[in-house]
Amino acid sequence: MSRRRLAAAVFFSAVIVAVLALIVYTERSNATQTVSVWIVTHDVAAGAPYAANDVERVQIRAGAGEFNYETLGPDAFSARFARTLYANDILRGDDLVSDSAQAEVALTVVAPPPLASGADVDIFAGLSDGRQVRIGHDLIIQTVSGGSVTVLVPVADEASWIAVGASNVALHVALTVAGAQLAPSPQSADDAIRILCGAECAIPTDNATPTP
Repeated sequence: MSRRRLAAAVFFSAVIVAVLALIVYTERSNATQTVSVWIVTHDVAAGAPYAANDVERVQIRAGAGEFNYETLGPDAFSARFARTLYANDILRGDDLVSDSAQAEVALTVVAPPPLASGADVDIFAGLSDGRQVRIGHDLIIQTVSGGSVTVLVPVADEASWIAVGASNVALHVALTVAGAQLAPSPQSADDAIRILCGAECAIPTDNATPTP
């Protein structure tokens, strides 16, 4: 074997050894790397305050940035739970909403379905011409007593919700269905009946009024 070939073989062997050593080092580092996360110690309802007796801090084997997790504890972040969580869930950043971002508003609703604290609801208002329009989507119920409920609303909309709650506008509430597509425009009772009725409410072509 020539000196040139021998030198090349030695060089590439050294490179391979270095790469393997780097791989082994990286795997060992990852195997021992941990991050500090908060986990929920018991079931909590959406809208409940983020409190120290709801969570505990633990170390788990993972790398920083591998997944979404909340870094601030209850003492450092005044917030509420944005959704219902269950014991041993890892707390993510989007599981919390700052107290400064939401306001609690009292409303009176007509004939509500069975509701409980933490329920996600849509709220509909009756317009003066008889049409119904959705004014709140995926809002969290705080308290409920018959037709009296308190809900969390965005602070930016607080004044509008106070005005609605103080008016004589009839409000209806429905449990939010994730992913449901609702008509964006207001509907009258006649519009709603035609939609629900479907083909049976279509006007027969033979009975259509002729165009003059």
